[in-house]
Amino acid sequence: MPKANWGVSSSDINNFDREKQYKPYTGPIPPSGAVFQWKVKVLKYFPATQQRNPQLRIGLELVPQRKDEKKYAGFFVMTFRAVTPKTQFNYVPFLDAIGVSANDFINRTNVDQEGNVIRIGGWRNSGDEMVLAQLKDSDDEKGNPRKDIGWIGALEDTNSDDDDDYDDDEYDEEIDEDDYEDNEDDEYEDDEGAF
Repeated sequence: MPKANWGVSSSDINNFDREKQYKPYTGPIPPSGAVFQWKVKVLKYFPATQQRNPQLRIGLELVPQRKDEKKYAGFFVMTFRAVTPKTQFNYVPFLDAIGVSANDFINRTNVDQEGNVIRIGGWRNSGDEMVLAQLKDSDDEKGNPRKDIGWIGALEDTNSDDDDDYDDDEYDEEIDEDDYEDNEDDEYEDDEGAF
């Protein structure tokens, strides 16, 4: 019997990175309308065709911020953002969220052969960039329901230490108790005169 010739070698199969293989999400679906923290896992440039405008395709993976969100860890959604002069509302907030300037986006977006965005100006696509985004219900091209992304914004530094904002020198002055009592009496007098 003849053998099949697949046109690949053993090393092609053995060197496949199985750790990076896509694993489908099997958990509960997060609620629409809620804002979550997301990791930018996929960022692709899709060039214009006769039927379509150029697109920025963004794949986001939900990263829980709170205990009640842990059940949604790993939920993945793709959003497709047409890039035209009239659709700035669709893609500019994402660019702002990752800190990319207009000039860099227009003149310095580098992609690989598959259209994966490698970098935009000084911003590098590490696969670890975090943004905030709102999950919403949408329809695909065929009218089937799907999850999509609405609002996108920058992730504020939620791990900042409040003690850093505290200026010790500002509060080191000793309080003169006589001054405090005088100020307290003035407040009561003002209140009494108001009645």
